[in-house]
Amino acid sequence: MIAVWPALAILVVGVVAGLVFAVLRGLRTWRAFKATGGRIGERVEEISRATAEIETHLERAADSSERLAGALESLRRSQARLEVQLAAVREARSTIERAVPFLAGR
Repeated sequence: MIAVWPALAILVVGVVAGLVFAVLRGLRTWRAFKATGGRIGERVEEISRATAEIETHLERAADSSERLAGALESLRRSQARLEVQLAAVREARSTIERAVPFLAGR
């Protein structure tokens, strides 16, 4: 019966030591979790800001693309007009070149 009390004491010391160890580990884990949560919150905020900037840049790019498409269409119309005018100049030149020999003979 005397051996029961030392065994019980060792059991109680072991349980208390285990509880202290578990509590200390739990507190350390909780602190790490809180610190990580704060860092995650900061990172999420940075990502949100970066996303907003990207959206702004994409909107500007879309606006620029629309302006570019309009400018290209205007350029195509101008080129078509230029081709018509150049064709008229070539035709006039051809007519003048055919008429010059007759005018030079006078």
